[in-house]
Parts: sequence; C-alpha cells; structure tokens
Amino acid sequence: MRRLRTVIHAHTNYSPDSNRSPLELVETALGQGVDCVAITDHDEIEGALAARADGRVRVIVGQEVSTADGHLLGLFLEELVPPGRPAVETAKRIHARGGLVLAPHPFSTLCDDSLGSAIVGLLPHLDAVEVSNARNPLPWQDARAARFARRHGLPGYVGADAHLRGTLAACYQLMPDFQDAASFRTALLQAELFPGRLGVAYLATMVCQSLCSSLLGRPLPGFGGNAATRPALAPARQPAGA
Repeated sequence: MRRLRTVIHAHTNYSPDSNRSPLELVETALGQGVDCVAITDHDEIEGALAARADGRVRVIVGQEVSTADGHLLGLFLEELVPPGRPAVETAKRIHARGGLVLAPHPFSTLCDDSLGSAIVGLLPHLDAVEVSNARNPLPWQDARAARFARRHGLPGYVGADAHLRGTLAACYQLMPDFQDAASFRTALLQAELFPGRLGVAYLATMVCQSLCSSLLGRPLPGFGGNAATRPALAPARQPAGA
C-alpha cells in the first residue's frame, strides 16, 4: 500500500508571518520529498488554493482559524471560515462544510493563541490533536498534548508550523493514501509520526518578525506579501491547565 509523506500545518505569505509564496512552498515540498501538504494560512485559504492549482504536489486546503478561544485548524475546506467566533461554533462550521477540526499546539505557552483549557469543551468536535509542533522548543508541552490525545482516544499528528522560505518537512507523517476528509482521518490513525524541530535560526527569525509586528505594527520586509488586511480580533485567552 502506498504511504504518503504528509506535512500538516504549513503557511504561505497569505499569512502575515510567512515570507514564501505558494509556489515557493510547492518547490520546497518537491525538493524535500513531500507527497502531500496541508496548507493552513491564518484566516485565509487563497494561498492553499493557489498551491493546489499548481498541481505538482497534493495539497489539502486548510485554514488556521483565529477563534475567540485560540487557534483551530480546519482541513478540506473550499471556503473561508469566519474568524473571531467561539471555538465550538467554529468547529461546528468546519464540520458543516465537510472539513476536519484539528487542535494545533494546544498547550504551548509560547503561543498566545493556544487553546489551553478551552480544548476540553471541544472534545466532541475534535478530529485530531497536534502532539508535536516543530516550532515549539519545549518538548514537555508536546508530551502533554500527546497524553491528552491518548486519554481521549483522538488521533495525534505532528505539525510543522513552517512559515519560512525553504522550511517544511522538519516533521511529517507517513500515512496510507486517502481520498477525502473521512479517509484522511482513518489514515491518520494508521500513520507513523516523525517529529522534529525547526531550529534556533528559525525561531530567532520568527521572534524578530513577532517583535516587528507588535512594536511597529507591520511585518518584517518580505513577510505577508499576499496577506489580506482584516479587522483586529480580540486577543485569545491565555492557555490554562487542562
């Protein structure tokens, strides 16, 4: 049976904190032997649609949705999910559109937008949990996410959370082939996970980008070239215990 080298949770410059175009992401995927990539830009799907239209790599159209309670990933989307709504409502909207609901970096204290304790209320709606995040240098937080997924019988996946040009397959899953959202979730249950980290230089660049955005109100030069200007959202609640 064919197994796909699949990267979940990647960004293009349709996200304000990414500096690579959709076609650059495709080129990186080809160069790193990636068969399938789930592109999940912040509150946007146009980058994923553009990469899918290129046709050289299998692309799952997704979105990292900024909910009122923290970030959610929606996969297998064809239209934008509105941000800023409660997480449970957002999850229901994703499912109503035939998508899957994933919880990225749920317990990362380095992300202001992690779900934290809000993940408990999402249990009836979650399809998978990110049990390792390549951006997070604190492995015990990933271990906590893995314990949470096991305790509640949810599939785990490793999330690259890759934003920068040339980065992608720091972590990936080898999984059986799939045709749609339902078979993807089944394949994820049979996946072999290969966690990894993006490294110090990557983290330093992302910290600089974050500081530039927060202090100067604009991204670093070269970042977010295709990002839409959207109204500011209320800050997500800080993570708490779960």
